[in-house]
Amino acid sequence: MDQAAALDVRDDVKVLSLISTGHFVSHFYMLSLPALFIFLNQDLGISYTLLGAMLSARYLATGATQLPAGFLVDRYGARAILLTGMFLMVTAFALMAFASSYWLLLVLVIIGGIGDAVFHPADYAILNGSVSEGRMARAFSVHTFSGHLGFAAAPAAITLMATLWDWRLALLVTAGLGYAILALLIIQSSSLKDDTVKPKRHKRAGPGIEGAGQVRKDTFGDHARLLLSRPVLVLFAFFAMSSLAGNGLHSFSIPALNALHGTSAVDAGFAVGAYMLVSSLAVLAGGWISDRIRRQDHFAAGAYALSIVAVLLIAFFSLHYVLLVLFFGFAGFCHGVIRPARDMMVREVTPEGSSGKVFGFIFTGQNVGGGIAPLILGTVMDTLPPQWIFFASIGFMALCIVTILLPRGPMTKGTYRTAEGQAPGA
Repeated sequence: MDQAAALDVRDDVKVLSLISTGHFVSHFYMLSLPALFIFLNQDLGISYTLLGAMLSARYLATGATQLPAGFLVDRYGARAILLTGMFLMVTAFALMAFASSYWLLLVLVIIGGIGDAVFHPADYAILNGSVSEGRMARAFSVHTFSGHLGFAAAPAAITLMATLWDWRLALLVTAGLGYAILALLIIQSSSLKDDTVKPKRHKRAGPGIEGAGQVRKDTFGDHARLLLSRPVLVLFAFFAMSSLAGNGLHSFSIPALNALHGTSAVDAGFAVGAYMLVSSLAVLAGGWISDRIRRQDHFAAGAYALSIVAVLLIAFFSLHYVLLVLFFGFAGFCHGVIRPARDMMVREVTPEGSSGKVFGFIFTGQNVGGGIAPLILGTVMDTLPPQWIFFASIGFMALCIVTILLPRGPMTKGTYRTAEGQAPGA
């Protein structure tokens, strides 16, 4: 490897490490709050119903502000929006340590959720603008994996601190971690380039074009045509369906297996744990694969087809514990390995300078799926035989295949005109 290539790799690793560390904190905070529910219930006397409503409000706040955050990323640059959102999230988390009432806690949780909304649009804009093309899928996979690590680390770490010390001190310690990482991002912010600012500063040239030499501003109609274009809506639907499919397996499989095959809660829990663990590790393998293939959609469809076979076997047969864990692990691998391909498909239809709004909008589909999944699947569990939890997941996986293989029409990159006045790549 020559010196230039070595410097290129070093720069990519530096940017990816910074962005992934912030993403880790975002997901760590996300699961820290529910891990403290037992302490909040005992100390402040808040019912679990109200605590659950507080958590729903947090996800609603993030989902509702993710698209506006994407527009801000495209207008003002990902770096500034990322640092602002992270400061808001960490500060809200720190102030929760001093909350003495449910309503104050609720307000702070909502503020923290709004701050968290910047991560997907800002992170992907920075990765798109900073990482070398040939390593993009692997960068996406490491970024996704860092979030899974945050999910995995939060419950054990926060409950241990709350048990050894106090839940308020646990919040302050984790907020201190967030401020330390925020400071690191600020110090190294010059390394965080993105693909949003440059197009906005480009001047149109040529006589006879309205205001030659002036900056063209995208209109509301431009934004609407982009976000409501067929390729973007298809991927929005795909993200929603994939979230619904995954929820059936990791949220309702334990009671469904117990009712269907008499599987003990412990055995079913280990099977679901295998699904989650293998899914997280498979993301890294998916990045390596996606950097080496051309048709990300065919790869994702094939992985979902294989996972359908595994879930059908789980639904129809009372499997030995070892086989149950293997089949759940295999389904987890199939679902995890396609995530970098999924992100690359979004990148393929995203015009230069629009990463924030497009990623923000499409990831909102994931929030939509995650928000309605408990309602749909809870109703299925209450009203239908338990195997229908698995049939519902299979149905959503089939819809994933259908949506991802639908003709998406002209690629957004060829139809949407950026502030440069020309289609990207034209």
